[in-house]
Amino acid sequence: MKPAFPFAIVDPHIHQWDLLNTPRILSWPRRLLGWNPWLYRKALLLGAKPAERDYVGRPDHVMWDYLPADYAADAVGLPIEQVVHVEAEWGDRSPLGPAGETRWLDGLFPPSAGPRLGGIVAYADLRRPDVKNLLDTHFAASRKLRGIRQMLAFDTDTAIMRFCDQPALALDVNFRRGLERLQDYSLSFDAWVFHHQLGEMTDLARTFPEQIFVLDHMGTPIGLGGPFASYGRNAQARDVILKTWQYGMAELAECPNVRVKLSGFFMPVVGWGFEHRTTPVARQELLDAYAPHAHFVLQLFGVERCLFASNFPMDKVSLSLAQLYQLYADTVADRSEAEQRLLFADNARQIYRLD
Repeated sequence: MKPAFPFAIVDPHIHQWDLLNTPRILSWPRRLLGWNPWLYRKALLLGAKPAERDYVGRPDHVMWDYLPADYAADAVGLPIEQVVHVEAEWGDRSPLGPAGETRWLDGLFPPSAGPRLGGIVAYADLRRPDVKNLLDTHFAASRKLRGIRQMLAFDTDTAIMRFCDQPALALDVNFRRGLERLQDYSLSFDAWVFHHQLGEMTDLARTFPEQIFVLDHMGTPIGLGGPFASYGRNAQARDVILKTWQYGMAELAECPNVRVKLSGFFMPVVGWGFEHRTTPVARQELLDAYAPHAHFVLQLFGVERCLFASNFPMDKVSLSLAQLYQLYADTVADRSEAEQRLLFADNARQIYRLD
């Protein structure tokens, strides 16, 4: 079942990759073993670190290319007119290397078939003293550049995949020096942190009140839905996670320069375990898992500062795109059409300055 929308949708958080032709973590295994899907999958499962295996849940949706035609196939029946691509760990980390992803994306989407590319959130290591050169190169690569993301998600538990190379990166003086440059370029900053890092995010937003921050994936409460690594082992532990996340989000909501993507809640790290199901998760079960937390965030930030996004294909391990947008529609079914338009499209258009 696909939800019926009386308006066009913007999906402001997707990822694309071409393992054969662009620099990616899985490029060489794909080139070496991709001719034999069974052997390729087996090699990935054996060769990956436990933290990497647990984070993706199953490798099915990361071990193959995910390109505009794949997203369009997932989006059939949904009125998605534009997408925003968020950096997807491009393999070239040389000083100007990340601009290669921006250049690749600029010519990737066909002009007349499926959702079109509205904006790009690119990668930059803001700690580098020469980061201005990279920002200039990103701009030269595409006029669709709208923001920067440098992932901040870090946990001391080594069983949880780390997405930056140091704890408390948001507090690093060199990182903050680079972040100051984004305002000169009118670029937003997409921030992804785990729930126990929300205080770092609040400090960052207060220090740079003129900078627009977009919090990815609702602050990703590890283990909220069930056991994941050392988190969420029992009901008491999950209650602590919930309260820690709620407090952090409430404090962050006091910063008017922060927006929140109501996304990423079905990554395995949140702990629902849906990635292990052999049949689709029931519509009501999805609603019970997601809606109370989305309502909490909406109450704190208001509809003017929240936006729905898919995080596809990373969340695809748990549910289809149609299921996800049905869930979003169910979650805000009692809200006015004007409010729904904000959440499904207009806020994304405003934040990322889309046509």
